[in-house]
Amino acid sequence: MNKEQTIQHYMKKLGIDHDEAEQMWLDEQEDNLPELTEEQEQVVKEMTRADRKKEDKPRTRERKPDADKREIIQTLDDALCDLVDDVTVINPEREIEFIFNDNKYRLTLSKPRK
Repeated sequence: MNKEQTIQHYMKKLGIDHDEAEQMWLDEQEDNLPELTEEQEQVVKEMTRADRKKEDKPRTRERKPDADKREIIQTLDDALCDLVDDVTVINPEREIEFIFNDNKYRLTLSKPRK
């Protein structure tokens, strides 16, 4: 928007006359921020920083064991042992790997959230 369009917009939306709208536009164009001393700028920086303590070490969250997933992987392991020789359970709740006809396969079990 140019100057006149902005003034017309102010007049329409705020219900003010042309002089007030023009003064409003002029106020917006001026740099109304005062000059700060170096000391004042340091205070501003300090006040705008987030006030929280940094963590010293990363959080370690313990996962609850999922008995259903363990049972499914164990059942797959038992079933594959009859079919192939080399079966490896990489993660007892998630992943199983095996070789069949000189090809390596990996099954990954996922449980999507609701």
